[in-house]
Amino acid sequence: MSKDSWMDFGELSTDTDFTSRIKNFHDSVNRIGELLQTVCEKDAYEKLNIDDRIKYDLLLSYSINSLFWLYLRTQGVDPTKHAVKSEIDRVREYFAKAKQVEDRRTIMPHIDVAAARRFIRSGLWQPNQKDNKSTDVKVQGPERIDDDIVGRLTKHNV
Repeated sequence: MSKDSWMDFGELSTDTDFTSRIKNFHDSVNRIGELLQTVCEKDAYEKLNIDDRIKYDLLLSYSINSLFWLYLRTQGVDPTKHAVKSEIDRVREYFAKAKQVEDRRTIMPHIDVAAARRFIRSGLWQPNQKDNKSTDVKVQGPERIDDDIVGRLTKHNV
């Protein structure tokens, strides 16, 4: 018994276009079922980070609603007048929101902490540190500023 022998097309068996479309549809449904089994594995979901879980949930929700849309079409129901249309639109809105959040996260500048530490460390003058450059250049570090501030404060307080 071949895998297509269960499909008895009766009078339509002579219509090769119809039979090939039905067989292709049946094969596609079987492949979708296999993919859904793969996608619904719990272990794979638990290994995802939060961003990937959001994408996963949205994609799965959209896929299931799209499959239901196709089911309604095969039953002769107009899906544009069914509640599934609003559900698909809602999932699309969440796709857009998730994309906005991801775009904001990638556009935001990130601080390179190691580089910032190097800038700060090289910008601070330490009294015990020898200056590798010529000695006739006077370093105006924090000590000079502090002396000026202390001098002004002591004049006003005396």
